[in-house]
Amino acid sequence: MDIRNHSKDRKKPVMRNRLKTAVFIAVFVCIALMVFRYFGFVSKTVYEESVSHLTEVFHQSDNMLRELTDKNLTYLHMLGKNLQNTSSEDEIRDYIKKAQEDAGFLEFYFLSADGDYKLATGETGYLGLQENIEDEIRQGNDVIANAAVPGKSQLLVFATPRPHGSYQGFEYDAIAIAYENSDIVNVLNISAFNGNAQSYVVHPDGRVVVDHSSEAWGEVYNFFGILREHSNMSEKEILKLSEEFKEGHTDAMLINLDGEDYYLVYEKSKPQDWIFLGLVQADIVNASMNNLQFTTMLLVGAVVLCIAAFFISLIIQKNRKNLRRKDVEIRYRDELFQKLSMNVDDVFLMLDAQTYQTDYVSPNAEKLLGITVEQIRKDIRVLRKLHPADSEDSQKNHLKEIPVHEQQEWDCEFIHRKTGERRWFHNIAMGSEVNGEKKYILVMSDRTSDRKMNQALSEAVHAAETANLSLIHISEPTRH
Repeated sequence: MDIRNHSKDRKKPVMRNRLKTAVFIAVFVCIALMVFRYFGFVSKTVYEESVSHLTEVFHQSDNMLRELTDKNLTYLHMLGKNLQNTSSEDEIRDYIKKAQEDAGFLEFYFLSADGDYKLATGETGYLGLQENIEDEIRQGNDVIANAAVPGKSQLLVFATPRPHGSYQGFEYDAIAIAYENSDIVNVLNISAFNGNAQSYVVHPDGRVVVDHSSEAWGEVYNFFGILREHSNMSEKEILKLSEEFKEGHTDAMLINLDGEDYYLVYEKSKPQDWIFLGLVQADIVNASMNNLQFTTMLLVGAVVLCIAAFFISLIIQKNRKNLRRKDVEIRYRDELFQKLSMNVDDVFLMLDAQTYQTDYVSPNAEKLLGITVEQIRKDIRVLRKLHPADSEDSQKNHLKEIPVHEQQEWDCEFIHRKTGERRWFHNIAMGSEVNGEKKYILVMSDRTSDRKMNQALSEAVHAAETANLSLIHISEPTRH
C-alpha cells in the first residue's frame, strides 16, 4: 500500500469535517449578524418612538405654559385698566381680593421700576427679581421673571407697566402678580408617566424659571449645574447644549444622571426666551417597547435555537452513524488482530514517547513473557525485571530518542516469569506519530526456537568435529 495515497485518503474526511464546520459557523455568524442588525433596528425604532412621544407630551405642557402666560398678562392688562377707574382704596383692596380668588395667584404687587413693592394690605418690601426690569418697564414691555422674597419659596412674577400711579402714597410704575413654583407646576399639570416625568422651564443660560424635578437634586437654580454635578457629560458637551438652547433648537438626547439613563427633550418655549425641558428615565418611557423587544428577542432566540438544534441534531446523528461504523470497524480489527496475535510469537506494544505510558499491548504477552497485559499497562518497567540477573540489558533504554519514521533493533534474553524458562527475543522499535503525538511501536519477536535450533546445530557440529579428531588420533598408531 502506498503510504502517501493512504494519507490522502485519511485527509479527505478531515477536510469534509472542516468544510461542514466552516459552513455551520458561517450560517451561525449570518444569523447572529441578522439578529444584531434587527436589534439595532428595534433599538433605533424604540428611541425614535420614545422621543416622538416625549416631544408631544412636553409640547402640550409648553402650550399650557404659553396659555398661562397669555392669560395672566391679559388679566393684568384688564386689572390695570379697572384699577385706573377705581379711586377708593377699599374698593381697590376688594377688587384685588376678588381677582386673587378668581385667578389663583399668590400675591398682588404695586411695583416700582427699581423693584420696591407695596401690597394691597399696605405691606412694603423689595422684590428680588432675577432680571433687571427697569429698562423693560420704562419701555412699556411686559415682564416675566423669577423673584425671591424672604421667608417664601421662589416666585414667578408677571408684571405689566402702568402709567405712574400712587397707592397709599407709594409711587408705582407697574402692577404684578406672583405664583409659587408649585402653583405653576399644578396649573401646567406636568404629570406625564404617572408623575415620573421631570420638567424645567429655563433661560438659555440654564437659569431655572419653573422647576418640576426630583427632590433628590434639591432646589435647582441652574439646569447646567445639574448636568455638571450628576451627569457624565463633558464641559464641551454642556457648552454645545447651551448653544442649542440659545439658538432655540428643538431636539432630544440620551443622558446619564446618577447612573441612570434619561431622555432629555427640549424645545423653544413661545413665552419670552425660555426653553422647555423634559426629563424621563429611559426604562419608564421604553417599558412597553422593552416588553415588545424582550418578546421579540425570545421569539428570535427560540427560532435561532431551533435552527441550531436542527443542525446540531443532524451533525450528532451523522457523527453517531460514523462512530458506530468506526466502532464496528475497530471491533473487527481488534478481534482479527487478537486472533492473529494469539497465533504468532510476536508481542506488540504502543507507548507514548514522552511518558512511556502504554497505549496498547497484544493479548499474547502473558503467553510469551509470563506477565499480564494489566501489569505491562500499569508500568512498562516491569519488562526490565524479565532480564537475567547477570544481564546488562536491564539498565539500557533502547527506545530513547528514536526519530519518527526510523527504527532500532536489538536482541535480548528474558526469563519467563511463570515457567522460569530462558527465552530470547529480537526487538524492533519504531518511531511514529499518531494524531500529532509521538509514539513508539515495539515488536518483540520470540526467537527461542531459532536460538535452540542454532545451538543444537552448533553442538552437533562441535560433536562431529570432536568425533573426527578422535578417529584421526586412533588411526595414527595403527599406521606406525
